[in-house]
Amino acid sequence: MIYLKHFTIFAVYLPQTIMIDDILNKSFQYNGPSLEELLKEKLDESGLTKTQFEKLSGMERRSLDAILDKTSKQTDIIKLLKLAEFLEIDFNEALIVHFKDRPVEEIKELQSSMDITFINKFFDLKTLISLGFINKNDSLEILKERICKFFDISSIYEYERELNEAFYSRTKKTFSDKMKDFWIKSSYKYFELIDNPNEYKRQNLIDLIPKIKPYTQNTETGLLTVFQALFNIGITIVFQPSLPKNQIRGATFLINDRPCIVITDFNKNYATIWFALIHELHHVLFDLETIEKTKYHLSGEPDLFLIQEDKANEFASEYLISSEKMRYIEKMIHNKFMVEKFAKECQIHPCIIYSQYQWRQSEKGNDYWGAFKEYFPNIKGITKKLNVSNWDNESIKETAIKIKQLLTV
Repeated sequence: MIYLKHFTIFAVYLPQTIMIDDILNKSFQYNGPSLEELLKEKLDESGLTKTQFEKLSGMERRSLDAILDKTSKQTDIIKLLKLAEFLEIDFNEALIVHFKDRPVEEIKELQSSMDITFINKFFDLKTLISLGFINKNDSLEILKERICKFFDISSIYEYERELNEAFYSRTKKTFSDKMKDFWIKSSYKYFELIDNPNEYKRQNLIDLIPKIKPYTQNTETGLLTVFQALFNIGITIVFQPSLPKNQIRGATFLINDRPCIVITDFNKNYATIWFALIHELHHVLFDLETIEKTKYHLSGEPDLFLIQEDKANEFASEYLISSEKMRYIEKMIHNKFMVEKFAKECQIHPCIIYSQYQWRQSEKGNDYWGAFKEYFPNIKGITKKLNVSNWDNESIKETAIKIKQLLTV
């Protein structure tokens, strides 16, 4: 049996493109020198004896001979990797040479072990089960099929390659990073597939922003109308449910020279959704050059590229209701009639006033987060038309088509 713990140790070194069919086909057709012949040639070149090589590599004669004459029942991948490094050949090539005339079942076992290691390395299975993305008792084949179908990829290993090409390359991922990377990757894929055909011009956004605020009053279709208007000027907005154990409230991407924004239902708060939208639009207006270099920016997470969240927060806060107006109305915050009247004059939903009051009080050390709940709309009904990018959807591609139809006027 090929031990999974071996793959855990060496997963970072093994090529992530090894496929069963490819190895089988090339092994069947291989007519070149054997590993034993390649080793003899390499030893002659280096002036080493076989015994010296064994000592240097830490391989026992019995283990080495079992690989060279193919007498072992199962392949010791670690030792084969050592041999390939000494021979200075690609590990895929070493597998092709070694598996010539080896049982097909052994190659399948190798692939399964590598698949399990890869999935465990890049996916937080426990959280994905809780989100309904996968089921607890899914087999390896079902799991692979689910990942490939969701991301519209032909192999689970494309998940790593595409993620690295689009954003970054990491040699290590913490437990919490797995879901963050999953969230980033799925968001990016949505925008890539939606492929907004409208050109983005900064001046168009400057002209549109003053017209957004009144739509906060329309809890039925206000958000959708604003999303459609932004899509029309080249900015794509996708609403996503927030993920457990992270603080992401929104994100801004730059894909094909077009700003793309994700808004989450963090805190399940109607006012927070609008605040997050205006916050991200500030990043579009003033931080696109930085985002172009970093590929994306997450709001609510520690920022490594010094994008100033305070300015975006202040912009959103002052846009929705200025500090001056808040100082006036907070004296009457417990008078429902006066708050609603003033909110109407300011062209905003009353819950925005209550939300701003909660934040202002929290800065003074006062806890009002549990107050005024009856004045906040239930966002389940409000976001139902937008909430089409859930994790239990069959595929991003199918959902992206629906989102594009929803946003296109």
